[in-house]
Amino acid sequence: MIYANIKDAMRYQGIHPGLDIALKYVNDEFLSTLGRERVSIKGDDVYAFKVDLRTKSETETFFENHHEYIDIHVVLEGAERMDIEIPDKLKLYEEHPETDAYFFHGQGGQSVILTPGKFLVAFPEDAHKTCGMIEIPQKFIKAVYKIRL
Repeated sequence: MIYANIKDAMRYQGIHPGLDIALKYVNDEFLSTLGRERVSIKGDDVYAFKVDLRTKSETETFFENHHEYIDIHVVLEGAERMDIEIPDKLKLYEEHPETDAYFFHGQGGQSVILTPGKFLVAFPEDAHKTCGMIEIPQKFIKAVYKIRL
């Protein structure tokens, strides 16, 4: 997992070639033009999209991870709590290899608060629970980047 300020995104170059490409687009200029439609940065290997979501209570959220993609999460408006845990410490309850989505029950791990100006990179080793509310449910907008391994 990487949790950092957008202004520091380029410091994380060199981990994976696709991540290097995506990090060049983790900036205010690109994010201000990103729409709700998927934007291909490098075909199906690197792409991004914007989503409107609502935060939820602990009981309404779940962990997920991906085996074929790295995710980058950037909150554009509002705030979101994300929990991160090692998948081996969770109970797999549903898997969809055709969409690269694996869902887990469990608690624990580390929590971070994503607000505008910050980003989080979730690798396959990072099960992540998204859409966590901070105090009360609220709307938020975020960008998600997908990077094929």
